[in-house]
Amino acid sequence: MSKKPKNNKKNNLPKKRTNLRSVLQSIYHDNVNLETTCNHACDCCNIAMPQINYSEFIQIATIIWKEKSHEEILNIICKSLEYFVRYEYEKWGKDTLIKPCMFLGENKRCTIYEDRPLNCRLYGLWPEEIYEDRVLKFAEAYKQYGLKREDLPLNRQCPYVKRVDNEVPITNEIIESLFERLDELDKTTGGFSSAQVRQKENYRTFHDWLLLKILGEEWLSQLTTFILAADREIMEDQIKAMDGVMRENFKTKIPDINKIV
Repeated sequence: MSKKPKNNKKNNLPKKRTNLRSVLQSIYHDNVNLETTCNHACDCCNIAMPQINYSEFIQIATIIWKEKSHEEILNIICKSLEYFVRYEYEKWGKDTLIKPCMFLGENKRCTIYEDRPLNCRLYGLWPEEIYEDRVLKFAEAYKQYGLKREDLPLNRQCPYVKRVDNEVPITNEIIESLFERLDELDKTTGGFSSAQVRQKENYRTFHDWLLLKILGEEWLSQLTTFILAADREIMEDQIKAMDGVMRENFKTKIPDINKIV
C-alpha cells in the first residue's frame, strides 16, 4: 500500500507581513471610495486577469498559500503555466485574450475579494474617455488580425457596476495617484528602483509573477524562446507535459511560500 502524502501545509505557512495588507487597504480606501454595487455577473472576471503591482501579488499569494488547499494551489500553478504559454495571437487566436480569473469559486464569486487588486476595483469606474482611449489602442494593435473593436473582450465597461458613494469623483488624476502609491510601496516591498518602476518592471499579471518566483527569470526566458519557435500543436503537447511534471514535482509538497514572497 502506498504511503499517504504528508500534509506540509503547516510548514509552508507564509512569513508574517504584519503591515502589507493594512497598507494596501489604506491605498484602496483612504482617499476615495471604490466600493460598487457589482452584481457579480463576472463579465470581466470570466475573461481576463489584470496586471497587478508586485505588492498586490505578494498579498494575494500569501492569502492563497494560507487559505487554499494543496490541490487548489497546484491547480493555480499549472493554470499559470498554461496562461504564460498561451499568449501569441497568431497561434492561439482569441484564446490569447480569454484567460478567466483563476480565483473564481464554484459559485463564480471572487475567493480573494477583500484582497483583489486595484485594477479589479477600478473596472467599471474608469472615466469613460480614459477607458475609450485604452480600448482604441487595444483595437489598433489587433487590427492586423482582422479584429474589430466589437470583437475585443471588455471593449466596454460593465454597465452594472455602480459606485456606492459618488461624493469624490474618480478622475484620471486620482487613479494615477493610487497607482503611484502602489509603485512607492513596491520600492519598499520588492526593492524596485525608480528606473525599474518607470519601466513597469513591478507590474505583471499574477500568473507571470507566480512563475517568475517559482521557476526564475532564466527558465522563463528559455521557455519564451521555445514558445516563439514552436507551433500550436507542439505547444499544446508541451503544456500537457509541463502540467504533468509540475504535478509530479509538487505532489507532496508545494513550493515554500517564504521563497516566493
